[in-house]
Amino acid sequence: MMALGLGRLLKDTDESQTISLVQAVLPGGEVRSDIPLMQHYGFASRPRAGGDVVVVFQGGDRAQGVAVATGDQRNRPTWLQPGEVALYHPPTGARIRMQADGSISIEPGNGNVHAGGNWDFSGQITAKEVVAGGVKLSLHEHPGVQKGGSKTGAPAPS
Repeated sequence: MMALGLGRLLKDTDESQTISLVQAVLPGGEVRSDIPLMQHYGFASRPRAGGDVVVVFQGGDRAQGVAVATGDQRNRPTWLQPGEVALYHPPTGARIRMQADGSISIEPGNGNVHAGGNWDFSGQITAKEVVAGGVKLSLHEHPGVQKGGSKTGAPAPS
């Protein structure tokens, strides 16, 4: 026998153990602490106090709860269209949105995206400006070329 409980998170997660632990208030004002928070492999989040939690009680035993899902009605994404999927960070507004038309939109909350490693693109890249090594593509000059109708040669690999 299993029992389900819908609750409200009371405080920040406890990260001092090998698994995140939550504290929640359940219907009737019942407070449960040290509830293990199970998350999908490869995904992690740290739910905030006041958010929602779904707790499964093994064998119906209220002392054996496991949190299996969290959410937050205060920050529910209302901007999704039918069939769309998103990862989002409510405090900053950052989001990765897989849109209904098949495109992917990356919208950083602070305007910056950081990525390491080598990148390989097979399509066209469009940008307002390109800066490489501190040199702006739209404003750079080539020394040793006469102004006017003179042109430089094609770029050469280094």
